[in-house]
Amino acid sequence: MGSGRVPRPGKDQGGSPMKRMLMYLMMLLVLTSTVSAAGVAEQPAAADEAVVIDLMAKDFSDDWTLAHLKNIEKGFEEATGKKIEFNVWPTPEGAYAEKLNLMLLSGQVPDLIYFQGGDETASQQGILTDLRPFIEESDVMQKALLDFNRDRIENYPYLLWLAPPRVRVAVVREDYLAEAGLSSVETLDEYYQLMKSIKAAHPAYPVITDTGNTARMDFTFDHAFGITATWVKENGSYVYRDVSQGAREKLAFYQKLYREGILDNEYITTKWDGMEDKLYTGKVAMVFATQGLVADIYNSKIQETQGVGLVALPPAKGVSQGYAVSSAKETRGWAISAGSDKKELVFEVLEYLASDEGQFLERYGLEGVHYVMEGDTVVRTEESANWWPRFHEVVNYSGPTPVLGEAGTASWDIAGRYSVGDPDFPIPEELSATWDALQNLTKEYYYRIISGEYPISRFDEYVQKWYDLGGDEVTSYANEQMK
Repeated sequence: MGSGRVPRPGKDQGGSPMKRMLMYLMMLLVLTSTVSAAGVAEQPAAADEAVVIDLMAKDFSDDWTLAHLKNIEKGFEEATGKKIEFNVWPTPEGAYAEKLNLMLLSGQVPDLIYFQGGDETASQQGILTDLRPFIEESDVMQKALLDFNRDRIENYPYLLWLAPPRVRVAVVREDYLAEAGLSSVETLDEYYQLMKSIKAAHPAYPVITDTGNTARMDFTFDHAFGITATWVKENGSYVYRDVSQGAREKLAFYQKLYREGILDNEYITTKWDGMEDKLYTGKVAMVFATQGLVADIYNSKIQETQGVGLVALPPAKGVSQGYAVSSAKETRGWAISAGSDKKELVFEVLEYLASDEGQFLERYGLEGVHYVMEGDTVVRTEESANWWPRFHEVVNYSGPTPVLGEAGTASWDIAGRYSVGDPDFPIPEELSATWDALQNLTKEYYYRIISGEYPISRFDEYVQKWYDLGGDEVTSYANEQMK
């Protein structure tokens, strides 16, 4: 489009009044084409005005986060000379992923969106931007990405999540571990003996819990039963992990833990905050924490409430030992609206936050609250244990002072040592409804078997139903993908 100025009529602009009238109408159409649906002309920001970036994210309304966003605005301007202002949209009431999708599908789409599940619906509707062209041209992102990040972006290019592999590491109360006469455990049998010892000494409460399913504890125990990936090979072809022979053996183990009161009988209804509360109030001895920062937070809070720390444990060793890290897609992360007219700027902000300058803000928090400066030295305060990065946690960032505490560092090291690739892939849109039904079937049978309502022999019945419900089609697709 041109400069937007209406040229003054002259001899070169046509002779008849009708022609001049048509010309004026055409120019008026051009000038008014920028009027929004609300009837307000969208004017470019003046040189001294900030560009507003509409942002939607879970739990971004607290004072610390809002102060952090102001620091990012200031740092971004210092680094780039560009002024921005975040406009944080109110978080919808209720389940975040579900409510966010309803909002997006209604046409209310901010520039920058945090997803924690449910993003497939938005991407299938063309609401999200393919981030690969931006990432490919960014030296900062190329430095920050790990191999599994690259695989996930290639498989599903709509979410960016710069963080270590999201592994759940077992952490146990150090006093209970010492009571058992141990400094650590490794094999599956050693894990069981430790849990039995804790239960015998503290019979009032279960030893471990989870949050609605066994996904957290599966990280520790899957490999021990030969469940080394999402799709495992049996008899020369790939089968889904939940219907594998290893899954049957794992369920029998979990059933035993449940029966003996080691596994929390309320795990199926326990939410993440309930799990944490049980740890902090001494009602469980072991949980499965995301490695790094989350392990540090758990350690700090249980020291406050129980006066003890946590010890990070390696995955159980059995048939194999390790944590499977899927390459299918990010399960959470940042997306940019495909309809935003600020895509380049929004990505530049994400890029800044992955730089050393941005990571300093992200990892250390607010000066005077989470750290203080003593000369050129960063000194972290007690409140630092309650800070977490709002955007990125770049693994290879090396700050002026350690960014993790003892528990976080130990869990980080364990996750790094035992993580192995899982050549998974996203389920295609045409199979998504089938896949959802299969997941629901699995959740039902798994709980009924673990709780003892069904004997382990009914695992075969579950497997047959799984294949009949559409598992055959999904498995056939998987074997094509895994060639």
